[in-house]
Amino acid sequence: MDPEQLWNTTMDPEQRKMKRVTLVDAEIANQTFEILMGDEVAPRKKFIQTHAKQVQNLDI
Repeated sequence: MDPEQLWNTTMDPEQRKMKRVTLVDAEIANQTFEILMGDEVAPRKKFIQTHAKQVQNLDI
C-alpha cells in the first residue's frame, strides 16, 4: 500500500470509520473461523444453511 492509499483508506479522519473491537468480538470471530475453515463439515454445512438468506455480497 502506498502512502496515498494509506491516507485515503485509514488515516483521513473524514473517510475512516473506527470501531472498538473487544475480546468478545475476537472470540466470536475465532468461533466463526473455526466453523468455516475447520475440518468438521457438519458445523460448516449448518452455518451455511442457517445464514444463506442473509448473504449480501457473494463472490463466486
